[in-house]
Amino acid sequence: MDSGASFHVCHCRDLMKNFRPYNGRVRFADDKSLEITGIGDVDLSTTLGTTWRLKDVRYIPDLKKMLISVGQLDEEGHNVSFGNKQWKVTRGKLIIARGQKHGTLYMVEVSTDEANAAVEDTLVSTLWHQRIGHISENGMKMLSSKGKIPDLKNSKLNFCEPCVLGKQKRVTFVKTGQSPNTERLELIHSHVYGPTKVSSIGGSRYYVTFIDDSTRKVWVYFLKNKSDVFNTFKKFKATVENETNLKIKCLKSDNGGEYSSTEFVEYCAEQGIRMLKTVPETPQQNGVAERMNRTLNERARSMRLHAGLPKMFWADAVNTAAYLINRGPSSPIGFKIPEEEWKGREVSLTHLKVFGCISYVKVKDADSDKLEEKAKKCIFIWYGLDDMGYRFWDNHSKKVIRSRDVTFNENALYKDGLAAETSKAKQPENKQQVVFDGMTEDDIAQPVGCDEMTGRSGSSGSSGDTGISEDSGSSEAATLHIRQSTRNRRPPNRYSP
Repeated sequence: MDSGASFHVCHCRDLMKNFRPYNGRVRFADDKSLEITGIGDVDLSTTLGTTWRLKDVRYIPDLKKMLISVGQLDEEGHNVSFGNKQWKVTRGKLIIARGQKHGTLYMVEVSTDEANAAVEDTLVSTLWHQRIGHISENGMKMLSSKGKIPDLKNSKLNFCEPCVLGKQKRVTFVKTGQSPNTERLELIHSHVYGPTKVSSIGGSRYYVTFIDDSTRKVWVYFLKNKSDVFNTFKKFKATVENETNLKIKCLKSDNGGEYSSTEFVEYCAEQGIRMLKTVPETPQQNGVAERMNRTLNERARSMRLHAGLPKMFWADAVNTAAYLINRGPSSPIGFKIPEEEWKGREVSLTHLKVFGCISYVKVKDADSDKLEEKAKKCIFIWYGLDDMGYRFWDNHSKKVIRSRDVTFNENALYKDGLAAETSKAKQPENKQQVVFDGMTEDDIAQPVGCDEMTGRSGSSGSSGDTGISEDSGSSEAATLHIRQSTRNRRPPNRYSP
C-alpha cells in the first residue's frame, strides 16, 4: 500500500487483464523516471478467500514491485484505514482486503495456496509457449520430458488468441506410410512459398524451404524473385555437403517451373542428384514440404500477431519459426529434435527469448559519450547464425542491428511500447508525470544479463541487415498574414486615341 502513489502500478504483464497501450512516464522522489507502456486490470486473491480487482493499473515493466495507490482507492469509493500495525480496505460494511505492517511498509497479503501456485506455473508455461514460437501443449510436454525446460512444472496453456488467429485448419494430406530415410541428405524435400502481398525488410516476397528427410531439419532462404531458386539450391548444397561430408542423392519438389529449368535439370544430372517431381495439381505428393511451409506460416503468423509487429516483419517471423522448429520435437522421427539429430549433439534452449519483445541493446562506445544513454531500445526479431548473437530492429534508424550485449524485457512487446512511439505523431499525447513519495533507486529493477546463445541457426536468412528509409511525416503549413497597403487606390486615366 502506498499513500504517495497517484495510481496503481504493476510490473508483470501476465497478471494484467483488459490490457491496452498507454504512453506516459512516472517520476519518483529521487527524480528518477520510468516509462509507462500500458494500462489494465489486475485480480488479486486475498486471504479472505475473495478476488480483489484493481482497475486502471499502470504497467511499468522496470519496477521491482507492485504498488496499490491509497489515493486511487479513495477516488473509487473505498475506505482505507491504518492502525495497530494493520490496514484494511472496506466499501460500506464489506471488508475487501486487509494486511499487516512490516517494518515501515504496509504489505498486501494475498493467498499462496495451491491455486496461486498453479497460476504461477501457468505463467511460466505461457512464457515458454511464447519463447518457442507458440508451440503446442504436446510439444511443450515433449521438451519438458527431455529436460530442455527444467523450470516448467505444468505445460497446460490458457487460451492463446494469436494461435487461433495465426493457425487455420486445412484438410489433412493422406499419409504415404513411408518412414524417414536413415541417412542424412539421402532425400531433400523442397517447396517455394509466395509471392507475399507485402515485401520483407530486405525486399523479399518468396521463400524456399529445404527439408532433410532423415532428421526433418529445415532450411529457409528468402528470395526476391522465384527464378532465384536454382542459385539458392547450389548454395544450400555446398553448405550442407561441406558440413556433413555427404552428398545429396535425391531432390523432391513439385512440378513448378523454378525446378524444371534446363540449367537446374542439367546441374542435378551432372551432380548425380535424382529429381522427383509431383504430378501437376497434386500437392499431397509433396506432403513433407507442404506441411512444413504450413507450419512455418502458422507459427510465424502467431508470433507476429502476438508481438503486434507490422506485416513487413513476416520474413523475420518465418526465420525465427524455422529456428525454433529445428529445436522442437518432431513426430515423424519419434519426437526427437531435428537439430540434435543433424549435429549429433544436444542443443540448449536457455538463450530463447520472446519474439518481438522490447530489448535494450548496448550502444557502441564510439557512438556514445559519457553523458549519453548506454543502450538503445530495440525489438528482438531473430537469432543470429554463426555470430553467437541476436538480431534487433532499431525503430528509429529503421535498420537491423546485431548484438550479444543486450537486456531483454520479455514482459513488454512491440505493441506495448514502440508501436505507440511510432504512431504518437498522429495521435494526441497522453502523458502523465507524477511523484511517488518514498520510492528510491532500489525499487527499480536492475538490468539482468542474458545467456549467451549456444546453438547455431539451421535457417539462412536473406538481407536482414538491409535498412529502409524512414517515412517523412507531413505537417500543416502555417497560415501567413499578409500586410495590406493603406494607400487610396484610384483608377487610371483613360485617353482616347
